[in-house]
Amino acid sequence: MSAIDLSNLKLIQATMEIRFNNAYLIWDRAGLLWSKANSIWPNLKMGNAESMVTAFLVDDRYELAVYLDKAHLKDMQPSSSLKEFITNAELFVNLVIDSLELSEFTRLGFRLSYNKKFKDKTEAANAFISTSILSVPSGKHFNIEGKVFMPKYSLRWEGDSTAVTVSLTAQDKRIDLNVSPGVEEITPVHIARSEIVYDIDYFTLKNTKKGQLNVKEWLSQAYHLVKRDSKVFLGAQ
Repeated sequence: MSAIDLSNLKLIQATMEIRFNNAYLIWDRAGLLWSKANSIWPNLKMGNAESMVTAFLVDDRYELAVYLDKAHLKDMQPSSSLKEFITNAELFVNLVIDSLELSEFTRLGFRLSYNKKFKDKTEAANAFISTSILSVPSGKHFNIEGKVFMPKYSLRWEGDSTAVTVSLTAQDKRIDLNVSPGVEEITPVHIARSEIVYDIDYFTLKNTKKGQLNVKEWLSQAYHLVKRDSKVFLGAQ
């Protein structure tokens, strides 16, 4: 494996986030906002409701959250086309804009996470190292004749108005779901896996006026750039 490419990674999460100056209308409009959201997404389920944040789930797939100074829509089962994600992000962002009477954004963010599973941490680390993204010294160091495990590569690439943070990580992940004593109908779940995770966060550096934002166009263009230029950061060139 000489390079890691998006074609051999699985897209596991997509997020659209908007940030803004404190929107105090959230304390008056939260009920109205989520009532309108429920008309768009009938399967809306409450996840969290506090004075500083309200969050809901849709179809156990989307997380919608509104804070005093930001809001996001997260798709935890995105398709590779991002068609459904972009449609729902546009609906949600426009709903938040109208409900909180937003006129400007301090930050627009688009984040994607990909992964690839391996049989163990050695295989994951070797696949990472074979990309030559990192220069790994050989031999004995710190008095250790060791092997490299869980390598990580991260950088921030910044322009005048936009920036991107990319990271590539080999990691072990554990999922433990325990069951209360005496419950025989449910079996505890213990999952361990090794994987490589590619995370890319594309965001604006300057304020954006409401009239300058077309969510569908902005996300589509950002996704085009991710697909076009990720190879530069994944060892393909």
